[in-house]
Amino acid sequence: MNIFDWLNEISYNKSDWSSFSKEDQDAFNPYMINRFISMKPNYIDIVNLIQKYTLPKKSLYNYYCKLIPKRKTFFRYIKAKKTSLNEDLINILSEHLKLSKREIIDSYDLFGTDFKTSLLQNLNINDKQIKKLLK
Repeated sequence: MNIFDWLNEISYNKSDWSSFSKEDQDAFNPYMINRFISMKPNYIDIVNLIQKYTLPKKSLYNYYCKLIPKRKTFFRYIKAKKTSLNEDLINILSEHLKLSKREIIDSYDLFGTDFKTSLLQNLNINDKQIKKLLK
């Protein structure tokens, strides 16, 4: 069984733990189960409560089967947003603001587009280059 089969068992089928084969029971991954179930806002507290403890797989499975309502549920995995920052813009901001590149990257979202645009205009960079840098 894969992770999605297990999530379906927990949320809809709710079969008894002993009905699974030894291989299926070994495929139950508590870390990934906790991770996927916690992606549902309604279940965050349930996961947070139980992940503090190391439980046997059977106990964790039964815990989730008892607490999660029986219905078809899609557990969407939420990925982190990957943003690629313009290296030239990072260099310009770093030099002008006298901060390290790491500090600029960490606080990049705090600099509004208006601030970056006005800073680049003050450095006499033309509008075409500004658009390219802010992409």
